[in-house]
Amino acid sequence: ALAELGTRTAMASGDARQLLRWSERWRATALFTPVRSTRHDAETAADLAALRAQRRRLDEARSDGAPSDALEARAARLEQSVRRRLLQQRGSGETAQVLDVGALLTALREDDTVLVELTELDGVLHALVAGRGRVQHRTVGEAAAAAAAVDFALFSLRQAARGRRAQLEAAGARLERALLGTALDGVGEERVVVCAPATLQSVPWGLLPSLAPRPVTSTPSARLWLRARASRPADDRRVMLVGPGLGSGGAEVPAVAAEDPRAEVLDGEAATVSAALAALDGAALAHVAAHGHFRGDSPLFSSLTLADGPLLVHDLQGLERPPHRVVLSACESGVMQPVGDQELLGLAAALLSMGTAGVVSSLAEVDDAATVDVMVALHARLRQGGGLGDAMLAAREAAAGDSVLAATAASFTVLGT
Repeated sequence: ALAELGTRTAMASGDARQLLRWSERWRATALFTPVRSTRHDAETAADLAALRAQRRRLDEARSDGAPSDALEARAARLEQSVRRRLLQQRGSGETAQVLDVGALLTALREDDTVLVELTELDGVLHALVAGRGRVQHRTVGEAAAAAAAVDFALFSLRQAARGRRAQLEAAGARLERALLGTALDGVGEERVVVCAPATLQSVPWGLLPSLAPRPVTSTPSARLWLRARASRPADDRRVMLVGPGLGSGGAEVPAVAAEDPRAEVLDGEAATVSAALAALDGAALAHVAAHGHFRGDSPLFSSLTLADGPLLVHDLQGLERPPHRVVLSACESGVMQPVGDQELLGLAAALLSMGTAGVVSSLAEVDDAATVDVMVALHARLRQGGGLGDAMLAAREAAAGDSVLAATAASFTVLGT
């Protein structure tokens, strides 16, 4: 309520910098608060292992058409036990910092970047455009129209991924009008970072006509972008490719590995949860090609399916050193659940909160064969240097001219740097 009051006061004053500060005061604060990665206690680790085995048995029972009520009840009890124990853990005691607008503008100038922070007040979407040493306020339009445009864009991407007729250009143009309005008028050739409210995190920014031809990334908050920008990998040389080879997914792992002699591969039955966690710990770049499962009812139990069962968000929180950058090629691996006021839960959000600088993930269903081409192009650009925004731009350029490839590339988004 205090942050909303501050936002209203700043809006009435016409001070765009003050409006940006207040917009940041209630945005992704939980994600920005430092998380100390600690190994789970013996009881929690045992419950997580039991839950993994239970989930695997449950999936097998459902696949065979066997009764599963008892298995579901047992899994629910294990989840409740883990949830109750982790809620009682001691926090770090550290708090989130207030945004230093001057430091933000300096960083943006150094990176030749413009940040567009979207904020909603009384059902109206506003854009705060920070760059070139100043902050400007633009009124965009109705927030409901923006949400409808996002839904239409995601539907169009799903249609295109299935090889059906889709109006991708129309969807992109509609997104731009509804989410940005005139915010990018006069921006020029700069890179763009978009910071949207929690309710507008599932935006395929690469689909927008003004953003598609330039490096574009997104972030839950400007403060998180500054932190990610300052982050450095523990080991520049470690590139990990993890692919359990379940179903038709993960075909890009051997294709990427064939072109990168530095890459270490963990695949097939060797791609267990414990082995994957060891591989991810401290990696400069981790690529996980596994089916993802987002849990809207309990996002911290969202998972990636590995050889011996699900790797949960709770498992990732036990890493000593989070991977510097992560590519998640599974369908809908970037879906996050808005909670509270401008907070987010999900796989990508958990990685950011742990200190991962950037995450590439998908917002919609993607075509497996097209994903191979998109990921090969992305990794080729990363080997040349640059950030994830540059790499996704290269992937979109490589996909141009093919509707399924273009939809697949547009379905992937970059969170962070």
